Amino acid sequence: MGDQPNYGQPMQPPTAGAKWGPTSMGMEAHIAAGLGYFFSPILPLIFFLIEKNNRFVKFHAMQSILLGAAYVVFFIVVFIIQSIVLIGSSAADNGTGLLATGGGLLGCLIGCLYFVGVIGFLGLVIWGMIAGFTGKYTKLPIVGNLAEKWSGGPVQPAY
Repeated sequence: MGDQPNYGQPMQPPTAGAKWGPTSMGMEAHIAAGLGYFFSPILPLIFFLIEKNNRFVKFHAMQSILLGAAYVVFFIVVFIIQSIVLIGSSAADNGTGLLATGGGLLGCLIGCLYFVGVIGFLGLVIWGMIAGFTGKYTKLPIVGNLAEKWSGGPVQPAY
């Protein structure tokens, strides 16, 4: 008697991954979406290129790729600014050490801002990873709209 289905009862909603339909990679969509944030941008690029059917997986993979690209640009900009500050302070020093100290303080400030930026990017990656693993379609700030556009438009649940 306990093995019979409950006729007339509402159906249970599908699991987080089944909600988004099948993937061409043979894994549940929410697992592929969450894994797409690991080893950015290599693994997400592989997922984005291999996945043919599931726009949910493609969206999360593209969002991770864009986060990785934004981090690289951020790192390069901070590196260039820090190099200019350190070279400028060394060149302007007339043996007094006053400008070198100012450049050192400015360099330290830039280093602290870089650390805050790294923590921010890490937070966005973790946020995206949690959204992917739980099967949520979450657009991250700035990169979310681009990822949606480049992955084929808004994602609709399959079920």
